[in-house]
Amino acid sequence: MKSKTTTKFILILVILLGAIYYLYPTYKFNSLSDKEKQEMKINDPKAFFNLKGKTINLGLDLQGGMHVVLEVDIKELLNKLARNKNEAFQKALEKTQKQVEKTDEDFISVFNENLKKEGVNIARYYANSEHRTESEVLDYLRTQTKEAVNRSLEILRNRVDEFGVSEPIIQKQGNTRIIVELAGVTDPARVRKLIGRTALLQFKLLADNIVSANVAEKINEYINSKITPSDTLAEKKSSADSTRDTSTTSLENMFGIDSTKSADTTTVAKNDSIKTLFEENLFFLDPRDKQTLLVPVDKEAKFRKILQLPEIQKIIQKEAENAEFVWGAKPVFGGKYYQVYLVKKHVELSGNTIVDASPQTGNPNDPTSIGKFEVSLTLNDEGARTFARVTGANVGKRLAIILDNKVFLAPELRVKITGGRARITGMDTMNEAKDLAIVLKAGALPAPVHSIEERTVGPSLGHDSVSAGSLSAVLGLALVMLFMIFYYKLAGLVADFALTLNIVLIMAVMAYFHATLTLPGIAGIILTIGMAVDANVLIFERIREELAKGKTIRASIDLGYGRAFITILDANVTTFIAGLVLYTYGSGPVQGFALTMMIGIIASMFTAIVVTRVIFDYTLEKRAVKKLSI
Repeated sequence: MKSKTTTKFILILVILLGAIYYLYPTYKFNSLSDKEKQEMKINDPKAFFNLKGKTINLGLDLQGGMHVVLEVDIKELLNKLARNKNEAFQKALEKTQKQVEKTDEDFISVFNENLKKEGVNIARYYANSEHRTESEVLDYLRTQTKEAVNRSLEILRNRVDEFGVSEPIIQKQGNTRIIVELAGVTDPARVRKLIGRTALLQFKLLADNIVSANVAEKINEYINSKITPSDTLAEKKSSADSTRDTSTTSLENMFGIDSTKSADTTTVAKNDSIKTLFEENLFFLDPRDKQTLLVPVDKEAKFRKILQLPEIQKIIQKEAENAEFVWGAKPVFGGKYYQVYLVKKHVELSGNTIVDASPQTGNPNDPTSIGKFEVSLTLNDEGARTFARVTGANVGKRLAIILDNKVFLAPELRVKITGGRARITGMDTMNEAKDLAIVLKAGALPAPVHSIEERTVGPSLGHDSVSAGSLSAVLGLALVMLFMIFYYKLAGLVADFALTLNIVLIMAVMAYFHATLTLPGIAGIILTIGMAVDANVLIFERIREELAKGKTIRASIDLGYGRAFITILDANVTTFIAGLVLYTYGSGPVQGFALTMMIGIIASMFTAIVVTRVIFDYTLEKRAVKKLSI
C-alpha cells in the first residue's frame, strides 16, 4: 500500500515539475520589459522567436491587434468568367452591384433578374459544353463563387502564416465574407496591403518602339484636333459673357489642356529641355527607350480618362492590335512622373508557375540595384521551359513583369534565360520585398477582396482586459480558497492546494500546445475553479457522512472517494461533451472558452480525485491520525 502511494506521489511531483518547465518560458518572456524584448529581437532574433514560440499566446482581446471583415468581389469574378460581353451585360452588372449594396441580396439571383429585364439570357455569357441551360449556369456560377471564397480563405491563411502572426483567426462569414483577426499586429497598414493584394503576376512583351511611337503620335493628334486656338480664346472670353459653344472643347473642359501648347509631344526638340516638355505637355514619349510614355503625377487622372475614351481605344486597336496601356507601379524621377507602357495583351507566363519566392538585397554588381531590394522567383519545370522559350525567341525585346495590372519592371532581354529563375527588382525596403514574396508564394486571389469593416484594438485596451480578467480570476480563486479553509479546515487546505495545481496544469497544457488565451478563456478558467471545488465538496461531504456513522477515518475516506466518484465523473463528462460541441461548432471567443473549460475539466478530475487522495493516504501512512479535520 505504501509503495503505491509513494509511486503516485512521485508521479504527481513529476507532473508538477513538467508543468513548471513548460510555464517557465511564458514567465520569462512576460517578465521582460518592452525595451528588453525589442533589444533581444534585434540582437538575437533566433533566441527571441524561439522563446516566444514556447509561450502562451494572448488573443486579440488581450494584447490588441486587428479585426478585419473582407468581402470577395463577386462582380469582378462574374466579369472575369463571362464571354461575349456587351453593353447589356455591363449595364446589368453595374445595376446589380448598386442594388446588392443596399439590400444585401444574393448577387447571382439579382444579376440574373436584371439580365432578364435587359432581354438577355444569362447562358449567353457563361454557357459551355457542361452548362447550357439557365439553371445549370446559375448552379455553375454559385459553385464558382463558393470555390473562389474557399480559395481566397486558404490563400489568406497562407499569407498570414508566412507573415508570422501567432494563432490568427481566419474564417468564413456568410457566403462571400471572410473574417481575419490578427493579435499583436503592430503595423496595420502593412497587413492591410498584404491581405488585400490580388497578386496576379503576369509576364507580357512590350509593343515595338515604332508601334508605341505611332500610337503616342495618334493620341496626341487626336487631342490636338479637339483643341483649337479659337476655343482657348472663347474660354477666356466666357468669363465675361458666359455664351460660348462648348461642343468642340469637351477635352479642354474635362482636362484643362492649354491649346497654346500644341507641339508634337512624341518627340523631343533639340532646343527644348525635358523639364520644359514635362511642364508644358500632358505626356510625351520617353526619349531614352521610345517605348514608354511619361506622364506627370498631377496629370495622371486626366490621362487615365483620355485612355478610356472610345476614340482612343480605336486608335490603340488600329495601330497596335491586341495591345493595351499598363501603368508603372511607382512614380519615377523623384516621384514626379509615371511611366505608361504599351504591352501586348497575350500573357507569356503567369504567376501560377511560381514554386518559391524569396526576398533579398539588390545585386551589388548592378548600379541600379544598390540600396534596393528584390524578390527572387523560382519557376516549376513547365514555367522554366516557357520562360526559356519566351526569352530565347525575343532577345533584344522588352518583357514587362506585371503584378496586379501594374508594371514593376520591363527589362530588355539580352540572352535566353534558362534554369527557371527570375527577379523582380526595385523595392525600397526589405519588408516590401518580404510581403511581395509572401503573396507570390501563397498565390493570387481568384477575385479581389475588399475590406468592409476594420477595427484596431490598441494595446491600452489589451492591458485593461488582461488586468480586469486577471483580477477577476485571482479574486474568485481567493474567495473560494478562503471558503474551503473556513468550512472544511485542514481538508479545505488540501483542496486549495489541488485547486492551485489545477490552474498550473491548465496553463502548462496551453503553453505546451502554444494555445491562445482570450478573455472568454479566462472565463473558462474561472468556471473550472468552481467545478474543481464542487468535486472536492462532494467528496468531503460524503466523508463527513461516513464519519458521522462511526466509521474509521481510513474507511470513511475510501467510501467517500469511491461513492462520490460516479457523481463527479457523470457531471464532468456531460460538461466536457458540451464543451466539445462548443469547440467544434463555435468560433473565435467561443472556442477559447470551450478549450480552457475542457482542459480544466480533465485537470480538475486529476487534482480532485487523485492528488487530494494521495495527500490523505500519505498523511495516514506517516502519522497516526485520530481525528480528521474536515
